[in-house]
Amino acid sequence: MKRTLSFFLFAGLIMALLTSCAPAATPAPTTIPTPIPPTETPIPPTATPSAMDAVVRLHWFGTSAFLYNGSKVIYFDPVGLRGTLPKADLIVITHAHGDHYSVPDLQQIIEPNTKLIISPSISSVFENDKDNLGIDATILNEGDTTDVDGVTIKAVPAYDTTFHQQGTGGVGYLVTIDGLVLYTAGGTAAYPEMAGYAPDIALVPVYSKAAAQAIADLLPAKVIILHHTSYYAAASVANLLNPTYAPAKTFVALEAGPLNP
Repeated sequence: MKRTLSFFLFAGLIMALLTSCAPAATPAPTTIPTPIPPTETPIPPTATPSAMDAVVRLHWFGTSAFLYNGSKVIYFDPVGLRGTLPKADLIVITHAHGDHYSVPDLQQIIEPNTKLIISPSISSVFENDKDNLGIDATILNEGDTTDVDGVTIKAVPAYDTTFHQQGTGGVGYLVTIDGLVLYTAGGTAAYPEMAGYAPDIALVPVYSKAAAQAIADLLPAKVIILHHTSYYAAASVANLLNPTYAPAKTFVALEAGPLNP
């Protein structure tokens, strides 16, 4: 009995010694999580402007007089203006004929910050008129480009063999605004360089159906607005040309008249 008790006491002592000599348990490593950057809110892509949607921003007063009312108020060849007229941020005039350049009409829409772009054909007559208008003008020759408060204007040729002789200083303009390019052709017939323009909307005079069609054959415009004639003549030409060029090009006739917002 004493031997048995001695054995258990001895065994307990050995176990106690072994336990006291055992190395301490290594603590489990603490894992530091890799930070996850916050998920950025995706920015939706900017919608590509539609040329046809932009047509609603245009108003036709008659002849070649248009108003574009977008991020800027732009008048093209403002003659015969009627209605409730917003003041102009920018005015572009293609040539000096009386159905394109009119001091009384300009006086209705000019304010001190208005920018006026004119062709060389207007430069001499403008010198006599600028005191009455109260602002200066920038003259753009063919090939010249300028920027007005984020609107880019480039002067391009405009001529025919009758009333707009080449070399007399008339121009057309390519105006880039609101993600679109607007082309006002001025007094012109078709010429080869038109094939290199890329307007979304073109303002094209109708001196005849054949002349308008010759421009349409060259000009890679999505929407062609016909003018310089009556609404009924423009609508008639549009109806004749649309079946030929659709869907690549759309011909539009706007109703002319006073602006009544």
